[in-house]
Amino acid sequence: MDVKSQTKSQRLSRLLPRVLLVAALALSLRAGEAEAQPFSEEHLIIVVDRSGSMQTMRGNRLTRFTEAIKQARAYVNLPSSLPRSFAVWTFEESSYIKEQGFADAATTLATLNRLGVGSGVTPLAYAVCDAVDELLQYRPGVSAKKVVHLVSDGEENSTPTSSQCHGPDSTSPYPHFTMDSWQWKVRNMLKTGDPLRDDPGPYKLVFDVHVLYDYLYFAGSRGPVREVSSTGRSAAPVHPTLTSAYFAFLQGVSRDSGGTFTAIGDSGPVPVYGDTNQDYCVNDVDYNLVLANYGSTVPPAPRAADVNHDGWVDYYDYVIVVNNYGSGCGTSARTFR
Repeated sequence: MDVKSQTKSQRLSRLLPRVLLVAALALSLRAGEAEAQPFSEEHLIIVVDRSGSMQTMRGNRLTRFTEAIKQARAYVNLPSSLPRSFAVWTFEESSYIKEQGFADAATTLATLNRLGVGSGVTPLAYAVCDAVDELLQYRPGVSAKKVVHLVSDGEENSTPTSSQCHGPDSTSPYPHFTMDSWQWKVRNMLKTGDPLRDDPGPYKLVFDVHVLYDYLYFAGSRGPVREVSSTGRSAAPVHPTLTSAYFAFLQGVSRDSGGTFTAIGDSGPVPVYGDTNQDYCVNDVDYNLVLANYGSTVPPAPRAADVNHDGWVDYYDYVIVVNNYGSGCGTSARTFR
């Protein structure tokens, strides 16, 4: 056994007595959790950007698209107290592809494994808004948590005019979007299911976001990355960094909808599930946060302790931390110039 394996084994052996304790607690908390759980199912559409900029090479020598699929797989593998159904869509050029209808985790992992990157532009608003429609129409009589999980690296630039969410860029930042802008319409869809209805009430759907950003170099080339339109539109240059307004849009909508926003820099470490304080290391800090709030709903427990974001700090969150204990520790950002 190598040194790294020994270190991990030692860490896990220290955790074993506590794991057994929490497993015992889990049996006594199941009934109470069932009563507190507001949903009976979870329905998710994973919406993956396969536009040309996703061929950009990251600091870990993987393309953004490859990293996106790895992150999507980890997302699907998260344990949950709710039965989960996943659909998978990809978007590129002026449309999207329904790669898979609603199915179980095993089917979804197989679908993600066969996906490939493209070279076109980015109809982000079109894909997200139609995914909302799909989610709202799936098993409407069931009390289900509805989630759009977006994995992307670029700003909207090619939603067709026929789309319900087509519009210009907002001239005002989040949360005060310009009326009829694509940001205003996407936010309204997630809130109300209607792109033209701006309502101060809560969101109908949850918006989880993984955004890949920065600029290193194009796979197989040191030249600038361009998304090439095959339908005659002008090619869209990929900026070295995403604009602060776009980040604010993604972060604000995900936070206010009850979702999560994860930014993955090209030259930085990769996020790890179970890392509650975003230091890229799953350790005693994360373990203790989950344990201190074990059996509580969110709120009053902090959202960070609810690792799988099901509204309850429970055995499933504990399993994620224990399974990933030691992951990412010692990782530092790599910078390429």
